[in-house]
Amino acid sequence: MNKRIILHIDMDSFFAAVEQQANPSLRGKPIAVSGKEGSRTVIVASSREAKFFGIKTAMLQHEARRLCPKLIFVQPDGLKYSFLHKQFMEIFKRFTDTVEVFSIDEAFLDLTGLVSSWSEAKVVAMKIKELIKRDLGEWVTCSVGIGKNKLIAKLASDLNKPNGLVVVNEQNWKFVFSKTKLTDFCGIGRATKSKLDGLGVDSVDKLREYPKSNLIKEFGSHGGTFLYNLARGIDFSPVVSDSVEEEIKSISRAYTLPQDCYNKEEIYSVMLHLCEKVGRALRRKKLAGKTVVVYLRYSDFMQSGFRQTLPGYINDSLKLFSFGRNHLEKVRLQKGVRLVGVCVTNLVQDYKQQSLWEKDRKLDDIVKSLDKINDTYGELTIKPAYLLKLKRLRNKVGGFKVKE
Repeated sequence: MNKRIILHIDMDSFFAAVEQQANPSLRGKPIAVSGKEGSRTVIVASSREAKFFGIKTAMLQHEARRLCPKLIFVQPDGLKYSFLHKQFMEIFKRFTDTVEVFSIDEAFLDLTGLVSSWSEAKVVAMKIKELIKRDLGEWVTCSVGIGKNKLIAKLASDLNKPNGLVVVNEQNWKFVFSKTKLTDFCGIGRATKSKLDGLGVDSVDKLREYPKSNLIKEFGSHGGTFLYNLARGIDFSPVVSDSVEEEIKSISRAYTLPQDCYNKEEIYSVMLHLCEKVGRALRRKKLAGKTVVVYLRYSDFMQSGFRQTLPGYINDSLKLFSFGRNHLEKVRLQKGVRLVGVCVTNLVQDYKQQSLWEKDRKLDDIVKSLDKINDTYGELTIKPAYLLKLKRLRNKVGGFKVKE
């Protein structure tokens, strides 16, 4: 049997590095990719220079400014990042067909059977680094972790950032694990760490000594087994190629308003734009949904919304908006709205229902033509007149996922 060899490739400070590559005046300076300076958005990404000051993802702008008074805020450009994502994915696929997109700036590569040793895997990693520098630019780098499974490979990619290359194998994995914090492992968040602390388990070595039966008792069968295997470097999860279509369970879009809003007309405008984006995504993937959810987050971060399962499947943007507006008209806004979200779930594939009414069939043809124009010339090239009073919403990057 071939020895399993997995690479995890993580682009270093990807969004910030792309901005520095595109704009030489930003190179060597602390920058943060975020919304417009002074807005309420959080930091999406920070450059290496900014990280030196302790600036991290999800930090509020004023907190970041306090840490680094000379910090430069750069507004995100989702189309630019998506374009470069496709470029480095093409590089990865030169070496293996089994590439799993983990996020827009990281992926797993399965080299099992393609290389026979750790040293050969390192050669592949070095070639990938060279191609990224050549094709994407010298300011865009990646860190590579190599291990016998996804758990170890992902951990390894974080050990020597930026531009690192680390192999964690049979000889050194216990030593590496003993020096690694539990929260550095993918799958252990603050809640799990807090519970482990309460059990007196504050290191991987102590986790390895903790009885499996007790872990299952505390965390359930799945969670307990995961922690037991993690402490031993065990992970059987496969690298799932992006050529294998995953079942899409929902399509959603959300937008954080520049200021708390009590004006329903403004909220309707934002909702219509979100319905346009959701509807286009559904139609592009030949999907339709039966359950529609519209949700609001208020100034105090409390959330409310309405959910309805319809008698039939829809992917029409205006019908989605009609649903949301009809429900929102019944809501009395006693608090300012901070965020608006639209989600469609309970999906079916290859939706081709044909209406019996000629008017509806003509409308479907018009929608197809509008989608084609907007796909060719850019979002909202043609839009409902209702959106003319709405300032164009930017391509958001927060929570960016290549797959739905």
